[in-house]
Amino acid sequence: MFDFFRKKTSSKPKAAVFVDYEHWYYGYHNKVQMKPNIEEWLDELKQEFEVDKLYIFGDFSEPKIGTELEKLKELTDNVVHTASTKEGVDKDFTDIIILDTIYRSMAEKNDDSVYVLFTGDAHFTKVVEYLKEKNKKVVIYGVRFAFSNALKSVATSYVEMPRQEQERNHYNDLILVSLDRLRKKNAGRKPSYWKTIESVASYNHVPKNRVKVALDGMINQKYIEVISKKAGKDREYTHLLLEVNWEQLCADGLWEI
Repeated sequence: MFDFFRKKTSSKPKAAVFVDYEHWYYGYHNKVQMKPNIEEWLDELKQEFEVDKLYIFGDFSEPKIGTELEKLKELTDNVVHTASTKEGVDKDFTDIIILDTIYRSMAEKNDDSVYVLFTGDAHFTKVVEYLKEKNKKVVIYGVRFAFSNALKSVATSYVEMPRQEQERNHYNDLILVSLDRLRKKNAGRKPSYWKTIESVASYNHVPKNRVKVALDGMINQKYIEVISKKAGKDREYTHLLLEVNWEQLCADGLWEI
């Protein structure tokens, strides 16, 4: 379970990782209508760093984010539930706990040469400056549209999440799941271009314009063909229907039957 913490000789720089899961979860939910894939992210980190410590912070008392807690506990023993019973305590309380943990980590005089932070809050600007003064490389991940420019400016390097490819794949999956559901329910019936956009957006609570961009992308890539069909008494209406090339999607690894 904790295989990425095994002590072994590695040429990769050692990294201490601190995740503000509230920023990640709510940023994805509110900005791009996605959920974090922390396992994929950790795999990406391990390609570049030897992950020495992993801390995950958040107030998991709300039902939606609370469902993530057990999954996170499988990744590390250092999941810090920051909920407070004190009246008037808000999101800043989580930030304070994260900052305290980072400073305590530095006080231990560890040999981690890299500090990876997943947060977008400007409150972390000073601690990043401090870490760099102590000759630490600081890599910051933050949710696009919720990432402080001041924080970006002090980082050694930063990454905005989700990457465009991740977001595109997410919307492609939503569309293909919807089209597959219709295919199984009404074999032989071709879905409508506009109804597909409306259905996917409504069912998944995502913006129609993003669904349209993703659908148009798959059409341009020839995974889906648009067929024009005349309708109406005098054939005055044109319906745009979709023909999905499931075989090609499977061949290219975008779908599994």
